[in-house]
Amino acid sequence: MKIRLLLSCACLSWLSVAAAGIPADGRHCGLTRPPADAGAYVTPGGFLLVWPRNAGFARDYSGCRTLWVMQSADDTPLLMRLYFPGGRLEAVQGFDGRGGQSARTCVRPFDAPGCGGIEGNPLTAPDLPTWPRLCTEQPEHPACRRDPE
Repeated sequence: MKIRLLLSCACLSWLSVAAAGIPADGRHCGLTRPPADAGAYVTPGGFLLVWPRNAGFARDYSGCRTLWVMQSADDTPLLMRLYFPGGRLEAVQGFDGRGGQSARTCVRPFDAPGCGGIEGNPLTAPDLPTWPRLCTEQPEHPACRRDPE
């Protein structure tokens, strides 16, 4: 009985941290598919789609930025959701990037096991330059010759 009680308390405290991390009704926090105007971020392994892009992400932005792995134009599994209240990264929800729905949520101060290195990662920065999505399929397009925005 004591073990069950301890496990219940431990699970409830973890759930409250995860629930407090990213509000389900936060601005853009419920996105599951990338919008057509999501930006393309280049990695050594391919493209990530990012939304909102910097143009829609003011310094005091409150809401979520979401990243998807672009395996093909129609296959974009969720990679991570970042929550920024008032422009400051507060929580990160990471997925496996292969379409699995299990997620791990890390909240500020990002000191829980498995949450190290979040603040130094360029993908979690408020300023994340991306190219227009069409650059993933039309790299010679004039918009793709400019620096990412």
